[in-house]
Amino acid sequence: MKIVSLHIENFGKFSNFDISFADKINQFVYENGWGKSTLCAFIKVMLYGMDAKGRKKDFQSERSKFEPWQGGNYGGSLTFKVNEKEYQIFRFFGKSPEEDKFQLLDLETNAISKKFSQNLGEELLGIGKDSFSISAFFAQSGIDNFITDEVVSNLAGIERYKNDVEKTEQAINILEKKRKETVSHLIKPHQIKSIEKNIESLEEDIGGKESKAKILLSQFEETMAVKDEFMKKFAETEKQLEKNYKIAKERQQVQNLLNEKTLQLHEKLDSQSRPKFSTLMFISIVCGIFGLIFVFLAAFAILSLSVALPLAVVLLLTGLGCFVFDRKKQTKSADILQLENQLGQLKSQLQEMPEFTNIDSGELYQEKNRFDQEVLMRQFAYNNLLSEIEKEKEELELLQSNHQQMLDQNKTGEDKIAILKQAMDFLKTARENVSQRFVAPLNQKFVQLFKPFAKEDVKIDHQFNALVFTRQGLKSSEFLSKGYQDLIAICQRFSMLDNIYKQEKPPIILDDTFVNIDDNKFKLVSEILKILSQNYQVLYFTCSESRKIEEKT
Repeated sequence: MKIVSLHIENFGKFSNFDISFADKINQFVYENGWGKSTLCAFIKVMLYGMDAKGRKKDFQSERSKFEPWQGGNYGGSLTFKVNEKEYQIFRFFGKSPEEDKFQLLDLETNAISKKFSQNLGEELLGIGKDSFSISAFFAQSGIDNFITDEVVSNLAGIERYKNDVEKTEQAINILEKKRKETVSHLIKPHQIKSIEKNIESLEEDIGGKESKAKILLSQFEETMAVKDEFMKKFAETEKQLEKNYKIAKERQQVQNLLNEKTLQLHEKLDSQSRPKFSTLMFISIVCGIFGLIFVFLAAFAILSLSVALPLAVVLLLTGLGCFVFDRKKQTKSADILQLENQLGQLKSQLQEMPEFTNIDSGELYQEKNRFDQEVLMRQFAYNNLLSEIEKEKEELELLQSNHQQMLDQNKTGEDKIAILKQAMDFLKTARENVSQRFVAPLNQKFVQLFKPFAKEDVKIDHQFNALVFTRQGLKSSEFLSKGYQDLIAICQRFSMLDNIYKQEKPPIILDDTFVNIDDNKFKLVSEILKILSQNYQVLYFTCSESRKIEEKT
């Protein structure tokens, strides 16, 4: 693949800008601030598109960073050649990926082409944007020497496992995240210890209360035994009280009847002892008076004797008869005699009835009440304690259940963590095994490129770490100068290019890449770039004339 030209409509500080490129080495010398990094970024986004806004902080986001300073349409076009056929990409960007526009034009027919989609860079070069950025794209901000699984898959020559290898690191990260998440969900030992102490304390408390409950039950049973003995005597006393009540009731009934008959007798006697002016007495008096009148009348010859005397006799006899009859009536009657007889019988019956036993029931009932209260008090204390024990047992059961759940949760979590760790170890081992397949040939090429620059014996391990072999053993390249570190990273990338890009060779874009490298070593780098330019288009941007690549005359 070769980039032929580009047109920037608006991108960062550029507006209506055009530039063309040669096939091999293209050098651009511009002062700092001209826009070299912006131009390099434009080439990359034309191939791969723009990152989504919000993916990083705004000042780091491509979409925010390269938004046109002067406004207007955001984007432009890029013309490239593949297999001697030219295409032109048109990309314009909005505030979000949904607003982006993409079009591919076949310059041979001037018709819209479906040869590639908006994922043109990945489809054309066979590698993603991140992998492109750490292989063929050398940014001014620094030379990254890390490597992606996608690059590993291409280097190892295992295209049929490419997707699996690309996802290995992602899978390891997911597993590690899941492991940490599982660890965070494990119950802390001090929490388990705390609940165990609560269980132990509660068990001791329940044990103490159960012992106390046994004592209370024993006291309650003793009280009940004493009360049972008392209740036997109380039952006998109640029987006697009931008997006394019956005797008293019967005596009272007889006494009431005696009183009633006595009252009746007194009333009868009182009625006869008082002189009564009855009708017979009145008739008797009237007859006596008129009889005497007729006697006087006869005696004084006022009335003839023959008339007055018979009338006087009749009247006197009538009056006498009424008087006698009335007095006879006033004498003791048969019902009075009967009442007197009944009274005599009732008095005899009363004397013959048994007397009831004298019992102090008040003291007896006080004793019974005392026993009842003591029994209720002991029963209440016992039942209340049993209720407390039951509640604490429920609380203990809940604590034990929670404790077991914690242990089960931790056991499940620890098993899960062990499985996750085994899976991560397996994936890491698999990744290392894949890496080892291409370490030897890659190392050979790296050593060949790096050897002219330094005397140190530097090699690349299976994890793409640069190691320096010293008499004290292997050491990381981090202790070397920044210039050496950049040289190592550059040689690493150059040694991998042929293995990474197996479809099309990308343009190598260098944005002031060699600022940390001295002049002597830069000459060697220049020679490497000249060799690479036989197979790769090189776009080299620098701010210094002294850092130009000397072309052969």
